[in-house]
Amino acid sequence: MAALMASAPAAAAALHLAPPNPNHRGDDDPFVPTMADIMASSRSQGLHIELRTAGPFFRVHAVTSSPSSSSSSSSAAAAAEEVGRAEGVIRPWIGGDVLHLDSMRMSRATLGMDRSIFGLGLFLGAVAVRHGFDRGCARAELLAINDSPLYHSKCANLDFLV
Repeated sequence: MAALMASAPAAAAALHLAPPNPNHRGDDDPFVPTMADIMASSRSQGLHIELRTAGPFFRVHAVTSSPSSSSSSSSAAAAAEEVGRAEGVIRPWIGGDVLHLDSMRMSRATLGMDRSIFGLGLFLGAVAVRHGFDRGCARAELLAINDSPLYHSKCANLDFLV
């Protein structure tokens, strides 16, 4: 996967978020899911997603949930398996902060999953974009890897307002 990422041409796609307003978090808009909504939806799909931050840097980490995870913490750690992660940074820029999503990786464990890999990527991206929205970012930049002409053209031409 690392070799694919290093050798494939990349293009940045821009996602324009609403103008930053520190007093408005979008929680009153029924069409903009809150972070709690996204997390609850991912748990209903058997995923546990965690957002970790260190200054401007962030990582979204996804593991599979297991029904026996409530029995003990050591067995829960053994049963949970990382299936994906996304990493990025929020950087100041003229006109407002920019959420820069550097990488999104899915593990080989996703090949045996019952759910779609696109669903997992959607959850990771939703948490990252919501984090940027909550931090007042005016724009998001997403990396599009040229792994197939069909998906690359869709990702590289992504430029819309939220």
